[in-house]
Amino acid sequence: MLISAGTITRDAADRDTLTTPSHEICWRGFVYKRGSRAGAESLRELSQAREEDIPRMAAELKGTYFIAVHCKASGNIFAFVDQAGLCHSFYSKHRIGTSFLEISRLEGFTGADIDPEALVEFFHFGCIYEERTFFPEIRKIEPDAVLCCDPKGNIGSLRKPVADISEPPQRSFDSLMRDFALAVKDEKVSVDVTGGADSRLLASALAYYGLPFETATSGRPGFADVEIGARLAKVLGRDFHPTYHVPNGSDWEELFFRSDGMFDVTKSHRATQLQHDRKKRGMTMSVSGAAGEAFRETWWLHDFPFYNRRNARLDRLYNLRMAPQPLLHGLLADRYRKVSLNQRENLLRRVSKYVVPGNTRTYDRIYYYFQLRTWGGTFATSNMSVLKVGIPYVDRDFVRIGYNLPRTQRMLSRFNRKMITKYCRKAAFLPSTEAGVSLASGPLALSLDLNRYLADRTKRLAKKIGQQVLGKTFFQESPDDPGIYDDLLRTMDLRGSTQVLADSGVLSQSLDPRLLPKRYLGHVFVLGRFFEQLGESVRPESARAGAARNVRPDPFPYGIASRIRVAG
Repeated sequence: MLISAGTITRDAADRDTLTTPSHEICWRGFVYKRGSRAGAESLRELSQAREEDIPRMAAELKGTYFIAVHCKASGNIFAFVDQAGLCHSFYSKHRIGTSFLEISRLEGFTGADIDPEALVEFFHFGCIYEERTFFPEIRKIEPDAVLCCDPKGNIGSLRKPVADISEPPQRSFDSLMRDFALAVKDEKVSVDVTGGADSRLLASALAYYGLPFETATSGRPGFADVEIGARLAKVLGRDFHPTYHVPNGSDWEELFFRSDGMFDVTKSHRATQLQHDRKKRGMTMSVSGAAGEAFRETWWLHDFPFYNRRNARLDRLYNLRMAPQPLLHGLLADRYRKVSLNQRENLLRRVSKYVVPGNTRTYDRIYYYFQLRTWGGTFATSNMSVLKVGIPYVDRDFVRIGYNLPRTQRMLSRFNRKMITKYCRKAAFLPSTEAGVSLASGPLALSLDLNRYLADRTKRLAKKIGQQVLGKTFFQESPDDPGIYDDLLRTMDLRGSTQVLADSGVLSQSLDPRLLPKRYLGHVFVLGRFFEQLGESVRPESARAGAARNVRPDPFPYGIASRIRVAG
């Protein structure tokens, strides 16, 4: 979807509209309002709103979405995203849209316009945090903003009055989950189930409130999440559909466009296969327990067990949570290497604005406003290109519950245990992937799980130390089939990805991709493909030949070629 000069231009993925005599509303994704079913029913009031009321009404909506509201009388178009900012959408001086690649193409930006700090951040982390993109002139739409594009194409910003996560919760977990179950009632829902506490709580709650759904997970045969997920589905009386990760024959070009050139494609490979399998079964929506860290201590573990300190240790957070393995500055050319050497200080400076009294509250704020918006948002946005995506825990009303829980209620997953035991006692007593501890509530269950809990925390600490000291990750079983890296390497060879980046002045030299650590492969592929989009580099003959055999000729094949004029 693209907005410019009083016009909304939709592509094939933008089928949802609501038209009244005064308004035209177009949206992408999953949107609902308290007590209403998702979609048009939840947007009825907004479709009759006065312009000055749109920011307030926007703040009342929940889900994962991008919405454009065309007010016919004035010609103004208001655009905004969900309150967690998970549906990544973008704006420049005169354009608003759901595709960063499209806006950058229309603006005519080149490699000379790239923000070096953003490029270095992507090179090391496979993403760009907060509202930034590769170009300073294109920004992500902030979750607390409503943009207004007038008929002349001028874009202004209004504040959306969304609550801070520190504000005391006004509603219970039960009532919020009941609303979510009602909202998705018209969808064919597939719920993620794993061996963790977050997906178990979500699936148990939705079953408790009578929502029909199937369950699904992805991984490798014998993987603990798959086996425990199957047991959970059986206890809940739901069908279970595993997707076993297949590494070969991947469409890396598709993944590049689905991630909008803004995310490590190896991280979305398995999730995309899962979404396609769901769609083949006739599902219309996937529901995930992502962001359940809001109810547990996961983002605090580097301070275990000191969860009531006044001051946060941002250096420790960076070393153990954000960059657990050393950054390889020497791979970059001089211009970018100088920026890279300051990457740690730059990132610490940026997260320091989230500091509040209390170490764990500071970590919660960094997780929600900084980390989750970027990583969770990219997963949600790329998955939305296949199915609607529901992630209830990212809703600020849910996050406010977790943020204001006593610290002891988040240790040992005590909040999750209490709620799961209430919703489905049999599900609570199943083992989890955290050293096999159960998720049952009560003194006896907690005492039986205490030794396993401490063993799990010791194991996690040892893993982080191994990453920092030895540059290797121990004690971690990946659900991804390692064959994806060989498949990606073949594509990178054909495209000459490292040569493209060397010619563009990003890499210090044209490396053999096989000499790169696996964690950098997806980053380098996306950057190389992005520079090809910009037309800044001339690829070698081998890359041209590979492109002729394997790559679509249309540089924007996903929904940009066919256009439907909606308003003007």
